[in-house]
Amino acid sequence: MLTCMRTLILFRHAKAVRAHEAPDDQSRALTGRGRREAAEAGAAMAQAGLKPTLALISTSKRTRETAESGLCDFGLESRFEEALYHAAPEGVWDAFESTDAESVVIVGHNPGLGELVSVLIHQAHDGSKAARDFGGHFPTAAFAAFEIRGDLMRAAGPRLVTAWKPERD
Repeated sequence: MLTCMRTLILFRHAKAVRAHEAPDDQSRALTGRGRREAAEAGAAMAQAGLKPTLALISTSKRTRETAESGLCDFGLESRFEEALYHAAPEGVWDAFESTDAESVVIVGHNPGLGELVSVLIHQAHDGSKAARDFGGHFPTAAFAAFEIRGDLMRAAGPRLVTAWKPERD
C-alpha cells in the first residue's frame, strides 16, 4: 500500500503587543518587529522551496496578521479556524488531518505548536542541529516543516525538512 506524503508547516505567530496593550487576548496585534519577522519567515519558506497550498489560521488578530505578512506571496487558500486558538498539539494535528491538501501551513500559538514540533522531531529520530534547536523552544515567527506519512500522531516516519527562526540580538 502506498502512503501519501504530505507537508505540514507549523508557523508560530510573530511578536505581538503585550496583553495590557489590547482589550483582550484575541485582539493583540503584531508589533512592527512582528510584521517584519513574519515577512522574513515567508521569504525563508519560499527560499526553502516550500509551497503551501492551504493555510489554516487561528482566529486571533496576531495570527491573521502573521499570515497576511508572511504568506501573501504564496497565493494559497486560507481558512480561519477558531479551534486553532490556543489548541493543544492534538487539536493542531486534527486540523491538519481534516484536510486533503498536499501542503498545509498552520499559523497558531504556543504551547500547542511548539509541543507538536517536539513530538514530530522525536518521532523522526532527528539529531540534527535544527532538530535540537527546535525540539524544546519554538520562538515567535518561527516555522518548522515536516514531510508526513501516515495518520494521527503516529505518523509513519515524519521528517524535518527545514526550520527557521528570526535572528535576534
